[in-house]
Amino acid sequence: MTIGPERQPGEFGRVEAWLQGLPEELAVQKQLLENLLSEVVRDDRWQWLELGCSLARDRADRWSDLDLGLGIRDGAWPEALDDLEGVLQRLGNVVGLLRHRITGWAEPNHLRFFVQYADNGQIDLVAVPSSQPSAKAPDSIMLYDPDRIRLDQGWDAQPFRPAPALVQEWVFEGWAALADATKYLDRDSPWEALQRLQQARDRIFQLWAVAGGLEYPQFGVTTVLDHPEVDLPAGIEHTAACASVRELTRACIVTVDVLDSVSQAASARVGASPPHALATLVRRRLEAGN
Repeated sequence: MTIGPERQPGEFGRVEAWLQGLPEELAVQKQLLENLLSEVVRDDRWQWLELGCSLARDRADRWSDLDLGLGIRDGAWPEALDDLEGVLQRLGNVVGLLRHRITGWAEPNHLRFFVQYADNGQIDLVAVPSSQPSAKAPDSIMLYDPDRIRLDQGWDAQPFRPAPALVQEWVFEGWAALADATKYLDRDSPWEALQRLQQARDRIFQLWAVAGGLEYPQFGVTTVLDHPEVDLPAGIEHTAACASVRELTRACIVTVDVLDSVSQAASARVGASPPHALATLVRRRLEAGN
């Protein structure tokens, strides 16, 4: 891969050396990045390209996707998004592509592309207008920014952290899911109970990330596991179950305690008020049914 001198960033040699130094296990990721960079530098509508998550933190394996942010020239937004999809299609043998807006995403103008390639490569890319203030991913690598648009941003772009009202909503939704699980257990409907139990567990991980002050807690278990220095919620291993009423009842009883603990910790962190009455109701239902 070579970069035309008219748009070659001053530090691209360092990026190119980093790419060449990737281990053989990451050959698929390396090829995708090289192909994408070759496309990006030929079109001045693509103004910066940023890599985050596991590959940027040197924790990737052969299954890791490429978490990318792409800045599109303001005057080309949003018309250039269709051409961007074509770029992603040309990078390899595509077996599936999704484009959508992420619910609750902090950036007002954005579009996410998730692409699955036949060689098991994956790209998870969020495109935004170049000058739009947006949070930088922790430990991210700026692969391309010849005009230093992203590098020289003057604003204090903070990573997404939920407001107290959203944390309170997550807490309520966790308890509501657990309340439904007890209802379905009483109806002898384990599959519905299992679905709602998992939704309560999803909220537990989001709230645990909030309690730990982690960035991007909306990603739940992924955010927590990306921080190995953070312990998992006590008892979380006992909240999993198969689709049997007996196993689900046991798991729900444990989940009450875990959800109660993380709800209080997350609420205290942001100044929200956990729904104590709902928690008491769910606990009483489970005790009566057990």
